Amino acid sequence: MKFLSIVSILSILISSAWCQTANYCDPSLCPSNGPHIACNGLNSPSPSCGTGAFEIKLDSQKQALITNLHNHLRNRVAMGHQNYTMNLFYPPAARMATLVWDRELAYIAATNARRCLYEHDRCRNTKTMRAVGQNVAIKVHNGENIPDEMLIREFIDSWFSEYANSNPSHIASYPSSWTGSTIRHFTQIVSDRSSRIGCAMMSYGKPPWARKLFVCNYGLTNIIKQPVYLAGTTGSQCRLGRNPEFPALCRTVKIVINYP
Repeated sequence: MKFLSIVSILSILISSAWCQTANYCDPSLCPSNGPHIACNGLNSPSPSCGTGAFEIKLDSQKQALITNLHNHLRNRVAMGHQNYTMNLFYPPAARMATLVWDRELAYIAATNARRCLYEHDRCRNTKTMRAVGQNVAIKVHNGENIPDEMLIREFIDSWFSEYANSNPSHIASYPSSWTGSTIRHFTQIVSDRSSRIGCAMMSYGKPPWARKLFVCNYGLTNIIKQPVYLAGTTGSQCRLGRNPEFPALCRTVKIVINYP
């Protein structure tokens, strides 16, 4: 595993330039699992979404909610305070990164969500993140007015609740085959080498049923036979120190390039 860190000032230039220079139809982005979801991707809801479909804007407050919810859960695991049975706990993490919002990952997530399909896309990589992960959730309800913030909490909590299906052996080495209840959303949330997240949300459906679709992309996916996170004394391998807001997590620079 190699890590390339770029100082914060460069990230401002990079984040403003990606939308002008990215070629998501470049086959090198998806060498084995194309096409890329953003290659000729949707800029507005698909006609198949139906009338009245719209993209829910994830403003700075919702972005902060998403990153804070993730980091709160990651901090709990990194402290060694998350149980997986009544009396047994996951090991603490030596270098769990703080997740920060990534505009490019959010843009790519939106090209998935605008299809109004509850499914993972095949490829969502970027030039600097070559194995991007993804969690997807949907809420089908009878048209009641549910605040977006409440749904976001529900989606993330639902993903994380899979901790009860997993155990430390999965953390030490992500399984190549697993026939039990789903664990991949939980392991994605607590992947220590993933430091970036970007999400999108769509509202669509035919009365009386409404659907809210939530897609989150992560800087690194679950990798078979590799650790989900490195177990060890909390924060003992944080090279830039710990995050004062989430003290079990490592500080994150603006750009971290992951090569699995």
